[in-house]
Amino acid sequence: MRKRFHGAIAILLLTGQVINTAALAALNMPPLDLSKRKHTSDFSARKNHPSTYEESPKFLGPLTLSATEFTSDNRTRIKHYLGESVPSEKPKALAPTSSTNKILSTIIDQFAYNDAPIDVKEMAESIEFYLRTRKRLLGSAKKRHAKNIRIAKQTDQKIEDGDEIANVEVFDFCCGHGLTAMLFTACNPPQKDRIVTTHLVDIKQPPSHQVLRDLITEVCPWVDDLVNYHESDIDSFTPPTSGKIPITIATHACGSLTDQVLEAAVKNSSSFIALMPCCYTGTDNGMPYGIKRAMGVAWTADIKRVLELESHGYHTDFSTIPKEITPLNRIIIAEDRS
Repeated sequence: MRKRFHGAIAILLLTGQVINTAALAALNMPPLDLSKRKHTSDFSARKNHPSTYEESPKFLGPLTLSATEFTSDNRTRIKHYLGESVPSEKPKALAPTSSTNKILSTIIDQFAYNDAPIDVKEMAESIEFYLRTRKRLLGSAKKRHAKNIRIAKQTDQKIEDGDEIANVEVFDFCCGHGLTAMLFTACNPPQKDRIVTTHLVDIKQPPSHQVLRDLITEVCPWVDDLVNYHESDIDSFTPPTSGKIPITIATHACGSLTDQVLEAAVKNSSSFIALMPCCYTGTDNGMPYGIKRAMGVAWTADIKRVLELESHGYHTDFSTIPKEITPLNRIIIAEDRS
């Protein structure tokens, strides 16, 4: 009994010594710097991360606009905007192996040299939209193509020689002159395993389309045969996508037209969807009052749209282009991951 008592005292003395030593060490430790760390209960928007949502990102393309009081100040032809930077010689035709930056820079020079009927705001808008969606778009198309081939082999379907080529069809609704979608074809020349074809859809083809198309074809000869203009409204258009991979885009389809494009994209089983809405009046109908009051009409409408896309099996996200181009700069992105 006495031995156990003496042993307990020894343990207590030893424990006390350890505690005292730890306490002294803690007192000598430098204070923690928590200024650069977030508490785990901070549920604000993600920052300083590759997937951060930026209200107004930096320009990615070779054409940058300066901040002005009104974005309409950039409603001037690109030749006038560039001024002395307009090339003195006509740009030469490019090889299909040219880099994306080289292709975009040459198209800009071509438009400026020939005083193309397009303002610098729309030119920058098309370039930035393309650069912020291209990787996901082409990646989604590649996955869809691989899935189609895998299913064909599993079901013992006959695979023809041309089936190994990914035929990507980009549908640009409410396209106007169609520059945005034409950049997808211009910057992605035909390859042995992929062809990018453009389908432009609008009620009326404007005269500026053919001018821009001809100018692009002069420097990117592969473009002309891969661009198709369809004069049609959204509901009446029947996509020619048999055996191909449909992609749907739209930049500033006004108001509820964005929702019609969304419906058409889902109906067409688009592999990838990228929409930059505008004119939000009435597009938030059906959403709870509290969300409208807290988020505003624009965010509420776009949240409604991504929820609709998610219900059809799409993985959704948001991106933006610089606000120097337009304050209505948010892009809804949806990728089929089924």
